[in-house]
Amino acid sequence: MPPRARRVRRVLLNPFVVISVVVLLITAGWFIYTGRLGSFAQARPGANLLPALFPAVAGPVATPGPAPSAGSSVAPSGAWTAAHSGGAKTSLNLVPGQMGAQALKLDVTDYVSGDVTLTSPRVDLIPGTTYLFKVFTTTESDFRLLARKYHKDGSATLEQLRNPVERPGTTAFTVSDAFNSGDSVTAVEYVFRFASAGSARVEGAYLEAAADVQLPPPAVDGPNMVPNPGFAGTDPNQPASWSPYSSGTSTVESGRGEDGRGSFLWTRIGNYQNGEAKWQYQPVPVTQDRYFRFGAAYKAEREVDVVAEFELVGGGRTFRNLETVPPAGEWTTISEAFQVPAGAVNAMVTLVAHGNGSTAVRNFSLTDITKPGPLRWNQPMVSITFDDGWQSVYDRALPLLAKHGFRSTQYVNASSIETPDFITGAEVQQLHQAGHEIAAHAYQHVDLTSVGADRLDEELRRSEDALAAAGLPTDDLAPPYGRTDAQVDWYAAQYFKIMRGTDDGINTRQNINPHDLKVLYVTDATTTETLKEALAETARSNGWLILVYHQIAAPDSSGTQKNTIAGDRSTITSDVLATQLQLIDDSGIQVQPVARAFEQLQGP
Repeated sequence: MPPRARRVRRVLLNPFVVISVVVLLITAGWFIYTGRLGSFAQARPGANLLPALFPAVAGPVATPGPAPSAGSSVAPSGAWTAAHSGGAKTSLNLVPGQMGAQALKLDVTDYVSGDVTLTSPRVDLIPGTTYLFKVFTTTESDFRLLARKYHKDGSATLEQLRNPVERPGTTAFTVSDAFNSGDSVTAVEYVFRFASAGSARVEGAYLEAAADVQLPPPAVDGPNMVPNPGFAGTDPNQPASWSPYSSGTSTVESGRGEDGRGSFLWTRIGNYQNGEAKWQYQPVPVTQDRYFRFGAAYKAEREVDVVAEFELVGGGRTFRNLETVPPAGEWTTISEAFQVPAGAVNAMVTLVAHGNGSTAVRNFSLTDITKPGPLRWNQPMVSITFDDGWQSVYDRALPLLAKHGFRSTQYVNASSIETPDFITGAEVQQLHQAGHEIAAHAYQHVDLTSVGADRLDEELRRSEDALAAAGLPTDDLAPPYGRTDAQVDWYAAQYFKIMRGTDDGINTRQNINPHDLKVLYVTDATTTETLKEALAETARSNGWLILVYHQIAAPDSSGTQKNTIAGDRSTITSDVLATQLQLIDDSGIQVQPVARAFEQLQGP
């Protein structure tokens, strides 16, 4: 039998591949129709609560009542609207989309300051109902997704959602939200916030009542530790327990204001050269490893840093930038969680401005959400993971892992086994027998957030079935591209117990989410110092560091992305990997595959 025929026969008889042939035949038509996205995400027939996309009419329009605000479009019922709070020009038009229908294109030109927003139509809600919002987006610049919720008492809140800041590009990707309306939320609309020139497109937007979404657990309630959060005080410009702070070279004004929502604090910076300005409260006592949730509302003409400041025992301070939020033309609610570092005795979280412009803040809260029981695990841990099942990992990484006695987690797409550039079924079995964990990376390498619920369930079910059929059952999933949302989480929970996420960081007993494990993605830009510091912090906090690798090139390789799924500089050379594995070995931290590490850390 010719070699090529033998290889084809081996591929077709491989238990990993037999199922994939059927899947490929079934989905081939969808690939052609949807530009290789398969059954793309969309509402169930008749369930979409959003009307078809159309833009508001730009320019002056005769309408009763007050005139629209500057920078806004006139919005007939059901229209999407564009607006800006500072210096910018915007236009909104219908254009061909990537999903087979029309898209809305927002063009931002002559951007100077403030935020630019694209807002969906307002949708009335049914009390006590769970909803899923999803939309495909293509953008040239970063943005934030926000939800404006209207409440039964007539008030409205604008909340920044936890969607990651997406990388600009030419391919449509999804952003989404899921929530329960409870007994107070009566309507909702979604807001895209930009702070630069460029263009963005949205298409395929839908909002539907949905049961197949996994909502986060209710926020832990507790006393607000921020002193005088209502800014009361006899001095109009100096509320008790609060004080303005500035440094550097600039002109800074500050004070307390009032509006229909109550008191707020403001800061205005002019003639800025360097330094910062903020309002700060009297620091509150804290202890190492306790876990807190910070909340606030802000308006700002420039981006603002959300900074946790810690006073250390014996003097000194350490700072942690929790997030940088964009300019906001209206009051926006933000929330961040953090763990107290070693040696800290007092803490405060402030919103810090750098540069000319005004910032206003209110509704500060600091809540202790520490889990009951031990504050930390009794040891640190490292897991070394590889995505996609590349042949280069088997050829180049495994000998280096064996030199140190390390066992890795290999996240494989079952449909890729026995295909060019990927490992064979026999090699998968050898990995398993050598103590490496074989885990799921979905059945095919597809963005699970971008496909319909039927395809999503199929991808996860077939992945689990294929691994189990090969004698490699697993409860561990890493979604392709690291893309997940509330609907992916729900379906993943039907088949897997733990799921690797994409948020940078170190898992601790306080912050761990079994369906959103924090990671450190290793690329060709990851420095030795970056890994050393991550290992040091893991040791200091008795945390769990999960490293994510992709292809491993030869030492003399230029690091090109040929045949790489990720295409994000994720290929490193074997000599770089050897140096990094030596650093891990030198740290003395135990190395375990993901599932084993999770089980060991969750033990008594």
